[in-house]
Order: sequence, then structure tokens, then C-alpha cells
Amino acid sequence: MAEPSRDRWLSIGMSVLLHGALIAALAVGWWHFRHPAPAPAPSLSINATVVDARTLKGVGIASAPKPRATPPQTVPPPPAQPAEGPPLPTPDEQAMRERAAKEEAQHQAQAQQELLARQQAKQAEQEKEEKQRQAQAAAAQAVQAQAQAQAEAQARKLAREKTAATARKKAAQKKAARLAAEKRARERQLAQEKKLAAQRAAAARAARVAELQQSLQEDERAAAASGALASWQSEITSRIQNAWIKPPTARPGIECVLNVSLVPGGAVTGVSLGQCNGDGAVRQSIQTAVYNASPLPPPPDGIPFPHQLIITFKPTN
Repeated sequence: MAEPSRDRWLSIGMSVLLHGALIAALAVGWWHFRHPAPAPAPSLSINATVVDARTLKGVGIASAPKPRATPPQTVPPPPAQPAEGPPLPTPDEQAMRERAAKEEAQHQAQAQQELLARQQAKQAEQEKEEKQRQAQAAAAQAVQAQAQAQAEAQARKLAREKTAATARKKAAQKKAARLAAEKRARERQLAQEKKLAAQRAAAARAARVAELQQSLQEDERAAAASGALASWQSEITSRIQNAWIKPPTARPGIECVLNVSLVPGGAVTGVSLGQCNGDGAVRQSIQTAVYNASPLPPPPDGIPFPHQLIITFKPTN
């Protein structure tokens, strides 16, 4: 910003010098016009008679006549001096002065307008450049934020895939171990059958008991998983309930079925309402609450995020 300030002061200084020189020239011309050079003093003329020597021959000194007295010479009076003080300007002079003053005022006004226009144009250009710099910085920040978000999403995706692969590997190991155990059991069973039928029957009963126990364990695990899923859905409903802003038109007994679309990580990408007994404001407020509750809490261990959830929303207030 130092360069525009220097140009502005330089322009002002040049304008002041130009106007000062013009005013000084007008003042000098006006002074010579009002105070002309004094006229030269009049010279005194003397009348005289030239006497030749020949005229004086034969005339004695004693008898010489007295010269006639020269009559006094009259000196013309000096020219009348103007009265003290500057004379009044003529109409032409007054008009010329007014035109000069008007032209000077117009010149100064035009110079000021040109200076102001240049300053405004330079300021507008600087503001335009500043806006362009801000827009470029904002665009760069947006690109950086988008790249960072994509990197974080990719890292989360890789972590989830790694966790899922580890879970599948453990499940395969368990299955292989179970199959190996079953194979050994069958081999022992066949060996026992060759020896004693009774032992074969006992082994068969033991095997059936083991199968029943395994079935019971699987049923218990399924029940536990069902309870964990119910707890997870309850946690999601509670979060939506906390994010819900009850509209004035809401009435007790609201019940709406929500179809929620998710992406890995629990972020909500879409919400649609199925059967719902609320009005338009209530439906809109429930959809907004689901988006505000995003991302939703993760499901129980070993269960990946589903792409679609169906939730029955029954607010308590």
C-alpha cells in the first residue's frame, strides 16, 4: 500500500506547484499593469542669441550697448499625477479576471476529479485483487479439506476391512479346528465300533450329547446377539430422540417408521418415512433429527454396519 500513497502525494505536489506558478504569473502581470514605469522628467529649454565677432568690429567696449535682458522662460507644468491608489479595473479587465479565475477553478476541479478517479480506480483494482486472493485461498482450503476427508474415510475403510478379515480368519480357524475335532471323534468312534458295539452306542450317545450342547450354545449365542442388536437399536433410537426438536404441532402417541440409509462408519446418507401418524412438521423434524444424530453408534462386535436400517421411532415426550 506504500506505492499508491507515494503516487498520490506526488500528484498533489505537482498540482500545487503548477497552480502556484500560474498564480504567481498572474500576480506579476497584474502588478505591472497597475504600476506602469514613471515618465521621464521634462527638460528645460533656454533661448539665447549668438553674437558674431564681426558684428562687434569698430564697437568699443565702453560704447557697447547693454545686452537686452532675456525674458524669463516659462517652464511647462509637469503632467498631472494620477490620484493616490490603484484605479478601478475596466469592464474588459474585470471580465478577463473573472474568466481567468473561472478557468483556474475549473482546472483545479478537473485535476481533483482526475486524481480522485485514479485513486478510486486503483482502490477498486486492489479490492478486486484481494477478493481474488481470498477466493483462491478458500478454494485451496476446500480442496485440502476434501483430500483430508477422503484420506480419513479411506483409512477408516481399511481399518474396517482389516477387522472384518481378522474376524473371518478367526472364524475359519475355529471351523477348521471343529472339523478336525469332529474327524478325530469319528475316527475314534469307528475304532471303538470295531471293538465293542456297546462302546459304539456309548460313543454315539456322547456325540449326540455334544451336538445338543453345541446346539444349545449356538442358541445362546444367537439370543445374546439378538439382545445386543436390540440394545444397539435402542441406543440409536435414544440418540435420535435426543436430537429431535419437538414442533408445536406434535401430539402424544407419535409413531413413525424410519428407513435410514447408512455408509460404513455410521454416517446417514438418506432418511425416508414410512407409516407415520404425524403431520408435515413432525415428519420433517424427525428426518432432521436423524441427520443430526449422524454418525450413528457402531453395531456389536463382529457385525458390520448395515446399509439400511428400519427403525420404529416413538418419542417419549
